[in-house]
Amino acid sequence: MKPSALRAFATLLRREVLVEVRTRSLLASMGLFALLEVVVVGLGLRALPADETLTRAVPAVLWVCILFAAVVGINRSALSDRDKNLHAAFLILPFDPAIVYVTRLCASFFFLCIVEAVMIAAAVPLLRLEIPREPWLLAVLALTNLSVLSAGVLLASATAQAKASEALLVILLLPVVTVVFLGATGATDAFASGLGFEAARAHVLLLCVCGAMFPGLGILLYGKLHEG
Repeated sequence: MKPSALRAFATLLRREVLVEVRTRSLLASMGLFALLEVVVVGLGLRALPADETLTRAVPAVLWVCILFAAVVGINRSALSDRDKNLHAAFLILPFDPAIVYVTRLCASFFFLCIVEAVMIAAAVPLLRLEIPREPWLLAVLALTNLSVLSAGVLLASATAQAKASEALLVILLLPVVTVVFLGATGATDAFASGLGFEAARAHVLLLCVCGAMFPGLGILLYGKLHEG
């Protein structure tokens, strides 16, 4: 009997969380890399005067750290999947492969949020980060995570069987990260400067387009990548 989509999603998501709780491989790799980024960059910024230019640059620097931590996490997850041949195993399960894609995306989103919380907490003293009291920044953070991870999970599946797949994944993913970075930093700077939503509208719109287009492509294409 074919399981319902919701039950299949819940089962797969539970598996993702339990595997990570047991191994802690993804959180450890992303978390350690993220903290090292913040510490190294923080030590470099300590030599600079704390002026307005530096204050406005710190969120952009933190976004770089976050996005590269996400790339490391996606790459680590892809290597683990390839070693265990999980892509092929997931695609023979008795339900729509899009459910597998959505599950991997949700699990990655959850783990990245945990790493980001640690990074932001470390960035306050190390990068002298001033957290703006702007609710829209939560939407910016969510859209950025969704855009990067949705593209990353799809590309990880697309390059799973290629030679030097880890390098190919990074090469294909970096242009996506760059586009999302432009939207994230532009919106963050506008909100942090107190300019409001009007100034950030174009950047938020870019994130909305990426946040809708990349998951949509993933849902449509994930199962087709390994057909035949």
